[in-house]
Amino acid sequence: MSQMPEAFNPDLELAVVLETSDPVQLAMAKGLLVEAGIPFYVLGQIATLVQDVDGFLRKWVRLQVSCDREAEAREILEQIQPIPQEAADGEA
Repeated sequence: MSQMPEAFNPDLELAVVLETSDPVQLAMAKGLLVEAGIPFYVLGQIATLVQDVDGFLRKWVRLQVSCDREAEAREILEQIQPIPQEAADGEA
């Protein structure tokens, strides 16, 4: 017997696990979450499709997951977080 997908829960609490204007970082994050089976929502993604007068304007998006999967998602996304500049300078 197949299970019906759960109905959308409007009371679902979401947590932002990534804010970025880098389309490559967003694509990598989405791929990692899909691979881990973590459902996510992208806020502001439609704005990245709109071409303003300034094509170099980077638009920020927020990647959200349900609060019960936040810790798991953050751990997975650590793989793609940029190294802080202070840490990179200290290693040189």
